[in-house]
Amino acid sequence: MKRPDIVWRSLAAMAVGGTGIFNVLYAWLQHHHGRYLVLREYLPLGVIHTSWLLSVFAGIALFLLAWGLYKRKRRAWWLTIAALAVAVIAHLLKGLDYDAAMVNLMLLFVLLLFSRSYTVASDPASLGRSLVILCGVTAVLYSYGLFGFYLLDRHFGARFDFRMAAKESGRMLFTGNNPTHLPRTHRAKWFLDSLWIGEIVAVGYGASLVFRPVVYRRRVKPGEHRQAGEIIKAWGRSPLAHLLLLPDKSYFFSASRRSVIGYTVVGNVAVALGDPVGPMEESETIITGFKGFCEQHDWHPAFFQVLPELLPFYTKAGFEYLKVGEEAVIDLAAFSLEGSKMKGVRNATGKLQRQGYRVCFHRPPLSEELLGKLKLISDAWLKSQHGGEKRFALGWFDRRYLQKSTVAVVEGPAGEAVAFANMLVTHHSREGAVDLMRRLPEAPNGTMELLFASLAEYFRDQGLRGFNLGLAPLSGLGSPGALPAERVAHLFYEHFNAFYSYKGLRRFKEKFHPRWEPRYLVYPAGWILPKVALAVVRANSGGRLGDYIRGLRPRLVRGGKKNGRLPPDPEKNLQKSNH
Repeated sequence: MKRPDIVWRSLAAMAVGGTGIFNVLYAWLQHHHGRYLVLREYLPLGVIHTSWLLSVFAGIALFLLAWGLYKRKRRAWWLTIAALAVAVIAHLLKGLDYDAAMVNLMLLFVLLLFSRSYTVASDPASLGRSLVILCGVTAVLYSYGLFGFYLLDRHFGARFDFRMAAKESGRMLFTGNNPTHLPRTHRAKWFLDSLWIGEIVAVGYGASLVFRPVVYRRRVKPGEHRQAGEIIKAWGRSPLAHLLLLPDKSYFFSASRRSVIGYTVVGNVAVALGDPVGPMEESETIITGFKGFCEQHDWHPAFFQVLPELLPFYTKAGFEYLKVGEEAVIDLAAFSLEGSKMKGVRNATGKLQRQGYRVCFHRPPLSEELLGKLKLISDAWLKSQHGGEKRFALGWFDRRYLQKSTVAVVEGPAGEAVAFANMLVTHHSREGAVDLMRRLPEAPNGTMELLFASLAEYFRDQGLRGFNLGLAPLSGLGSPGALPAERVAHLFYEHFNAFYSYKGLRRFKEKFHPRWEPRYLVYPAGWILPKVALAVVRANSGGRLGDYIRGLRPRLVRGGKKNGRLPPDPEKNLQKSNH
């Protein structure tokens, strides 16, 4: 958001809030007796009193609407225009207060001139819900007041029947006046205070619902999934692009329909996975368009795991960025198990191969028998992780999804399946990768080395240039001159390996001597970074934050290492890392 726009909407919101306070104070403190007498000759007393009450209510409404105007809510703008119009009429009818009416009228004209600045939507379903809640709460408060006055009449020094109690309750709730009988005891005073507090809470809660952000309801129109698939096949630059086709994503297309952004919304943060997919020349346009789309819905836009090549487009659009780790990519043209550098991998794979282990590749469609074997491995792996399936930046076990994939399966001497990975191929960058990587807890050491080495050879034989091993979270951070947020993330990398083997994961991938490419989190402003980071975690955990935390918790086993704590397993974290 440009600074002049922020200044303008801040001033407008303060003007509306200040005018609201002015209306309330003016109604209570200013009395022009001569004007009042003139009106009494032409208007009934009830009209004058009702107008006074409307000016007070309009002032309160303007004060509550100020925050919605600051957020550029279109619904708040309409309600503000209506409240200002009511205030103008009310001030004139209650006492010919033309000076107060002029203040409201001038502000009304200013807001009309800038009507195009208020374009942010509120959740459509929440308006009806707020009205229902307000009506329900009002009915409850009215009943509470009725029975309160009826049962506590002696505390007011009066004798209330139901008709009188109903009148007193309505007088307090709907006119803002004190009851005709003042409280004489502490209990009566407490009852009146509770009735006022209940009304204020009800109005505040209703207002919060009226202006809440548009609630994310995932809707993919017919043909959008197919169109996104065609764009990804033609322009995908990262293995992440394939994950946009999973059913937890919604799509934002460019005006030309040649580029697409896949995103999900957590709270009011719209998290896009990776960069926009499409021609490079459209990147700046679709990033700006997505930002505007999110602002229309009162969402904060963010992009997770973006490539460094597109960072200038994000910064030009007003975003900030934070390095979140480095991705390991094997250069397949130079890959070989020969030589001293690959001795560790060669020994691990050779040992398993001599024991009868091998990697078999299965092309789609996969048989039901094979899918059943893979499901057993997946279930055992999930059980060992003490958590549920991940989402968003990872796939999850779904038969329809896997059936369309080529799968590499590690088989034991007797032909039993002990591990598997499904494969992704990005044709635009000619790069291979894997998504799900799962193994039985009792699979022998070296299983993942055998799987990765076989995958690298397979991708090389397919004519691909690189094999993407996925992200090593928080690695490569903390360089001289790094931002404070990056230095904090580096502290996690250095000191929280008991919960997630960040260093072990990087060491495992370094066995294959890849090149390391930085990946970034892009967010709108520094103050929103903690909320964006939490939204990414929740998106990756499928909204189940508790499962994510349990998945990071170290296991305690009897007879284990020191204090019964099992050391972090980089092979298992390898399967949890984002690709």
